[in-house]
Amino acid sequence: EELNDDDQEDTIRTQNIPSATELHQAGVKFQLGSTKHLLEITFNKGILEIPLLTIYDTTEGLFRNLHAFETVHCASCYINDYIIMMKNLVVTANDAELLVQNGVIDNWTGDSQAVSNSLRNLDRQATLYANNFRYSDLVQDLKTYCRYPLHKWKANLKQNYFNTPWASISVIAAVVLLLLTIIQTVCSIIAL
Repeated sequence: EELNDDDQEDTIRTQNIPSATELHQAGVKFQLGSTKHLLEITFNKGILEIPLLTIYDTTEGLFRNLHAFETVHCASCYINDYIIMMKNLVVTANDAELLVQNGVIDNWTGDSQAVSNSLRNLDRQATLYANNFRYSDLVQDLKTYCRYPLHKWKANLKQNYFNTPWASISVIAAVVLLLLTIIQTVCSIIAL
């Protein structure tokens, strides 16, 4: 089947889907999806819910076969779009590890780099049709969320200053000490 000019243009454009690490730095939380349906990825109030994806050594072959079957026998592009979405979420081993830590990916390969490579290899077969991409609204919501600096500031504060109880206590102690110093300075000025 030949693509017309509009379809070819749509396949060339990308959605610029942020990676899991970029989303995490913007304050997005990853959570195991409540549904068993693999394709139901949702985003609501800063939480990206992704159904469990179990990665075995044979997962790449399984998805290749599903994608080939869908390409030949189905008019829909569900598996194609899922592959593109997951490949863009998991760009590096750090992205894979982040999703493993949050319970979204169950990694039986033993190596986060293998997960990343497996998804990257699948993407070579997948084609993004921008006008027909199943996750377009989801990607738009994610990009909108990431654009707000407040989300990034809150995430940075939590990840760097409140990541352990001791870090939280030291920040609170520093703020209390600063307030006491200001009060003492004001009292000294008033006493003059």
